[in-house]
Amino acid sequence: MGDYTAPTESTLKNGPLEISLALSGGAVRGSFHLGFVQALQENGVQIKAISGTSAGALVGGALACGLTPKEILALVKSREFKNIFTFNWFRRSLLHIDHEAEVIRKLFPLANLQDTQIPFYACITDIENHEVLYAKEGNGRIHILASCALIPVFEPIEHNNKILGDGGILDLLPTTPLLQYGYPILGINLMPFKTPKTYNFFTLIGRVLQLLFTTTLYQDVKKCTWVIAPNALCDIKMFSLKALQDGYDLGYLEGLKWCKSQL
Repeated sequence: MGDYTAPTESTLKNGPLEISLALSGGAVRGSFHLGFVQALQENGVQIKAISGTSAGALVGGALACGLTPKEILALVKSREFKNIFTFNWFRRSLLHIDHEAEVIRKLFPLANLQDTQIPFYACITDIENHEVLYAKEGNGRIHILASCALIPVFEPIEHNNKILGDGGILDLLPTTPLLQYGYPILGINLMPFKTPKTYNFFTLIGRVLQLLFTTTLYQDVKKCTWVIAPNALCDIKMFSLKALQDGYDLGYLEGLKWCKSQL
C-alpha cells in the first residue's frame, strides 16, 4: 500500500478535528507513530480513542497513559530500555524481555487499562484458540507486552490460562474496537510493501510473510477515513534501535503534511 490520504467525506467541524487512531505493528518503526502523533498534537487534532497492535500497542498504551510522544521516544531510546532485552538461547524464543523492568512501569504508569486517559485497546492473539482479543481492561503492562510478543523473536506470554502473542498475527491494523465511538478513523500502517525489481528466494519469502500478517488489512483499511502508509517506511530497519530517530523524524514530517492537507 502506498502513501495516500483518502477521506471518504468531509470531517471538518466547527472546532478541533476529533479522530480515533489505529496503530499497526512494525517493531522499531513504531517510532513513526510517535512523530506523527507529535504533529497531530501540535496542530490541535484531538485523539478520542486508540487501538494498537504490537509496536502500535506500546505507543498507544503509553500515549493513553498520558505520556507525550517525546517522552516515549526518550524512554525507548534509553540504555534502560535496551537492557530489558537479553538473548534467550532459543528457549521458546530468540530474545527474552524483562517484563518487570522499571522502564516498563515508566512507559505504562497506569497498571489497569480501565484507568487510561484515552480509551485504549491492545490487540492480542490468543495462540491456542486462534482468536483476536481487544483488551480494554485488566493489567495493561501484561496485555501490551503480550501484543508485542512476536513469536519466535519474543516468547509468548501466559496469562489467565491463555498463551498470548503478537496481535499482528491476526489483526495488524485493529480498527474494529474503534467503530463504536463514531469518530473518523486514522489508520497508520507501518508495513507497506515496496515491490522489488525482481523476485528471488529472499524477496519471495518476505512477500509471503507479509501476506500472512496482512490477511485482514484490506478489511481494516475500508473502515478508515484516512490511511497513512508511506513507502519510505520500507527504508526504516525494523529491528535496529538505531533507527528510532529516523522513524520519528519521518513520522513527524508525514504528520505535518497530513495536517496541512486536512486543517
